[in-house]
Amino acid sequence: MMGRRSGGRSDREKDPCMAYKTIQLLLTVNENPQAEAVIDHAIEFARREGAHLSVLANAQRVDLPGIPLLPLANAIVAEINDERLAKAKSLGGHVETAARLAGVNIDCAIVQLAADEAGTAFCAAARLCDLVIVAQAKGVLLAEQRLIEKVLFSSGCAVLVVPQEWDAGPALKNVVVAWDGGARAARAVTDAMPLLEKADRVEVVCVTDDVDDVRGAELARRLSRHGAHVSVANLPFIGAEAGRTLMQHIGSMPVSLLVMGAYAHSRLMELVIGGATNVMLNEARVPVLYSF
Repeated sequence: MMGRRSGGRSDREKDPCMAYKTIQLLLTVNENPQAEAVIDHAIEFARREGAHLSVLANAQRVDLPGIPLLPLANAIVAEINDERLAKAKSLGGHVETAARLAGVNIDCAIVQLAADEAGTAFCAAARLCDLVIVAQAKGVLLAEQRLIEKVLFSSGCAVLVVPQEWDAGPALKNVVVAWDGGARAARAVTDAMPLLEKADRVEVVCVTDDVDDVRGAELARRLSRHGAHVSVANLPFIGAEAGRTLMQHIGSMPVSLLVMGAYAHSRLMELVIGGATNVMLNEARVPVLYSF
């Protein structure tokens, strides 16, 4: 166990660059229930960090390209799009009001784009912020998961994915760092450092069959220099799947946040043989901060 250093720097003395000052909340509006949890999470996160909250809500446009439609079908599609746009505008007003009541500076933009166009717009917005927050896609909503993956792959920004049933807010009691010593895990640690410095406890978890693996201890030494209260756990593989091993571990105790690199293997390989990112994107019941 590595405790906090005595005589360490105070919050005011910490590197001012190690902070989130612009948070981007990305919302997709369609017929599915709105994820109030992610909205509340983003507002409270911005309030705690003293950050500006920028919201981009897409009233996902229904398009049937290349298919000639009867007038009735055209009218139905137009009605769906109008309803989604009205819903997005109402949601934007709700978010702005809630943020201002919480003392959070906010700007909110409403767009109506098809799924592919939304991916491009979301990535462009993400590149202008310090952290992206999105809601976890629900089960079979593959289009929404692909949108999250596009932001992960193409924005160049860390992405915090919040489960839709999460109600504990952006707590920082127990933070788990999934560590394999790779470049993406290292990027995730650096991106998450403002949170790791504030956490009550940080656990570095390595999924490995090598009982003498020292990678976690090496990272713990680095984190302790930032004032983190760190412990290390080496976990044996469960069924040769790192994702399942990690999932079981974080399900065995109260965890506030998981930090991990995204897609250590190729996306195709993860689809074929499984991988930690796929498991977590689909099944995590705690907020996960990913970096790619």
